[in-house]
Amino acid sequence: MSDFARSRAVWVVVGNAGTFLSALAALIYHWSRPVWFAGYGVVQLACLVCQAVALIPLVWPGRDDAGYADLHQGLTTATVCGSWVFGVFPGAVLLTLFDVDTNSPPWAALFFSGMALMVACIAGGITGTVLSAKASTRLHETAGPLGAPEWGDSGHSADVDSGGFDGD
Repeated sequence: MSDFARSRAVWVVVGNAGTFLSALAALIYHWSRPVWFAGYGVVQLACLVCQAVALIPLVWPGRDDAGYADLHQGLTTATVCGSWVFGVFPGAVLLTLFDVDTNSPPWAALFFSGMALMVACIAGGITGTVLSAKASTRLHETAGPLGAPEWGDSGHSADVDSGGFDGD
């Protein structure tokens, strides 16, 4: 646990947890209040800032950027899919079963907090994919004379080391 606490992976976990908690706080805050556009903008901004925190390991130069990209993609996908599957859809079903008026604040709060979370996670996922591709490009640009990265072999240089032929 101590190694994880000092790891860059903590940023990914904290950022995704913050994204979820921001949307949850918005749901709770707007449950009995009308939702207004500026309020939605604040929630969206909070979710995007949390996703930016989750992307810190991808822009922070290091040895295993691809591992953090995979972790970010997995957690972001789990956050958005889990919140919709286990939160938004069941919440909508419960609001329908209890015959809550669709123009009431609970419906708007559920919809807008779910949308803010989804948009932020999609933006974070796309940005993570782009940053991961840039990290991969950086890896190949820093390759030494035999194709091995200067800071150590990450397993990506196997084909380059042998010239692309088996048995060399």
